[in-house]
Amino acid sequence: MKEFTALSIVYPAVTNILLGIKKVEIRSWTPPRLPMRDVLLIENRKYLHDGDVDPDAKAVALVDIISVIPWTYLDSQLQDSSTKITKEWKPGYFMWEISNIRKIAPTINCIAKKGFYTVKVEINNKIIEHK
Repeated sequence: MKEFTALSIVYPAVTNILLGIKKVEIRSWTPPRLPMRDVLLIENRKYLHDGDVDPDAKAVALVDIISVIPWTYLDSQLQDSSTKITKEWKPGYFMWEISNIRKIAPTINCIAKKGFYTVKVEINNKIIEHK
């Protein structure tokens, strides 16, 4: 078992990241440090509020978060729905650049929480390198 920093993202965002059609994550807050390497992306099916936990989520990818820039109105107008999902532009949001995307297959049952959190999972022989 290895300990990872995890980030839950509502479906289909992680799937879109794995497909290469979503290259940034949009959040109203920034990571505690940059770069963040080997962040475990957990895909869940509902938006979480403070204190919520989704026990039916799946660990589906490992990524690096390498930079953060403000999300501008122009950015929001140029991005398609696979990036924004249901987010409407608001000042004070940020785009997190994601790189080094590695798919986990088969997925791993995991809990989803809000924000960054720590999970212990076994991923040996489950990582498929993405090009």
